[in-house]
Amino acid sequence: MSINLDLIDLVIIFGTMQGLFFAIVILSSKFFRTNANIFLGLSLIIIVLINVQTLFLKSSIYINCPRLRLFEDIELVLLFPVTLYFYYKASLNFDNRLNPKHLLLFLPFVISLLANLYVGGDVYFDWYSIEDRSWMPVFFGVEFYFSFVFNISLLVIEYFLIFRRKVTPNRLLEGNMKWVKIFYGFHVVLTIIWIVIVTLESLSQKDFSYIIWILINILFYWIGYKGILKFRLAKNRYEIRKVVEEKQQEKSLKPEGSSPQSSVNHYFTQMIRLFEEENIYRNPNLSRADIAERLGISVGYLSQIINEQSDKNIPDYLNYYRVEEVKKMLLDPDFDQYSLLAIGFEAGFNSKTAFYTAFKKETGTTPANFKKEFRIV
Repeated sequence: MSINLDLIDLVIIFGTMQGLFFAIVILSSKFFRTNANIFLGLSLIIIVLINVQTLFLKSSIYINCPRLRLFEDIELVLLFPVTLYFYYKASLNFDNRLNPKHLLLFLPFVISLLANLYVGGDVYFDWYSIEDRSWMPVFFGVEFYFSFVFNISLLVIEYFLIFRRKVTPNRLLEGNMKWVKIFYGFHVVLTIIWIVIVTLESLSQKDFSYIIWILINILFYWIGYKGILKFRLAKNRYEIRKVVEEKQQEKSLKPEGSSPQSSVNHYFTQMIRLFEEENIYRNPNLSRADIAERLGISVGYLSQIINEQSDKNIPDYLNYYRVEEVKKMLLDPDFDQYSLLAIGFEAGFNSKTAFYTAFKKETGTTPANFKKEFRIV
């Protein structure tokens, strides 16, 4: 058995190995353990298997091991768009449970898999003999063209999920929207080029698959690069959370003029207690409606109370407490090993821009400068 590999093949194989490694990290690491990342990891593994199918075609492995040809017949292009659909869906903070209706998206792949296994039992393994084969050309012809229609249809659905949503995205996930949109754009380009290449190959009888290989591995390298950054951030946030949980708060955080007085509204006092004792500001999704619900009053009444009792509004209070928590961590040596962004996210900010803008508004300087200026060495 021989495999003829050139430089491009070696680069692609290395990229495929990186894709597999990163998929395993995503699926096994506690720092990446989210529903969205599970589907991303599964999607990467499927891409790796598609690459392996292509690599086997370039080698003589099917000549020496003809039974392995059954692996080539498995239409993973009917599975890959489904796992990516669930990745997009979970990334946008929809209901992450698999609705029985959504499970129907796996049906084309299951039908294709069963049909290919049935045919393979005869053609590759001689387990039995299929007498009537007249249906095969029709079935596999439909399977071939349906794979294009299926991929395009899911891309259209995903477009409306990502770009035409009527519901405002979860604030925690706003920072991920750029990543999701770029990833989707790459997915669209990859699908279009795949269709074009298959069409050209059928017309010219030439092999253009290396173009898809290169694009897929660019995706692997990109995900690997972004993944390293996201992994570091996720790891930092996980460890910061543990340190914060272990530390005892020596004194509560109180904005100016918020000390309870006899004239202070009871609900206003309760709101301050939620900030100071329950640290609800750490929730990046926290809204005025959430606070009102915790207090058992209407949103309108909450706004009225705040207007009467303070010159701050809800965003001001949230940013104040978040910035105060960041300041405490910046001045604490136990947090020196963690990135500024991870500290900001753990305090409740949902994006780098929101973090730096709020911090500079409250302190007049950046987090890094604040640390240098006020840190006692």
